[in-house]
Amino acid sequence: MLVVLGGLAIPAGMAVDRWIGVAPFDPSRPTFTIGFWVAGNLLLALLIPASMLLQKLIYGAAWGTLSSVSGRFRWSVMARAAVVVVPVWGAYAAIIQPVLGTGQPVWSASHLLLGLVAIVTIPLQSAGEEYLFRGLIFRAVGARFVRPAVAFLVATTITAVQFGVIHGSADPWAVAYYIVIGISFAVLAERTGGLEVPVLIHAANNTLLLLPVILAGELASVSTPSGPILIVPVLLVVTITLVLWRITPWLQARVPRRTEAMT
Repeated sequence: MLVVLGGLAIPAGMAVDRWIGVAPFDPSRPTFTIGFWVAGNLLLALLIPASMLLQKLIYGAAWGTLSSVSGRFRWSVMARAAVVVVPVWGAYAAIIQPVLGTGQPVWSASHLLLGLVAIVTIPLQSAGEEYLFRGLIFRAVGARFVRPAVAFLVATTITAVQFGVIHGSADPWAVAYYIVIGISFAVLAERTGGLEVPVLIHAANNTLLLLPVILAGELASVSTPSGPILIVPVLLVVTITLVLWRITPWLQARVPRRTEAMT
């Protein structure tokens, strides 16, 4: 599925580049153009309905059950987790940007527009990846085992390794970083009974780290960090996973309806 979307991203990205009047993506000399980035985000967002559809066709399960055990996406769970995740990731992004060498933001109309596009499309891209890896693939692998513990262990291992490899980095630090993220997200999905928290962390991480790069006009030169510096986000992900594990009962607490609160 990712191979197909990757193939579609090239012509789609070239079309977007031509439409906005910039030099189009050149497959012979790959660069991270605006069109390729936007097209890639939107195509990855299609993994959400595609994963739901495949689950329905293969297992006959209702579409919403891929989101959570409640059969729907629980916005209240995400909102409560955001109280913890967003401030922490905002502080992390602010601290790490100078270390990564990100330039100063340019407050022009075009840069602000790209920033708005990032805020809209990056969370969709992040959610698409979660619905594929921690959703469809995780459940497809886990369904092959009778014992829940074995199913969880095997599914977590396979999806985490896939998540690490699919990002295409040859740096062992980066691969380890993505694998740790994959394991942490699988643990949180299992603990909370849904994809809301993994989607939130994934979206917060990608958006808050990439937004300063976009505002600085450095999208074309963006690259995945490598080397021992990745120990920092690894420790952050592990720590936030432990915290969210501990407060899961609060995340899942039922919010009384207004009519119930008045009685």
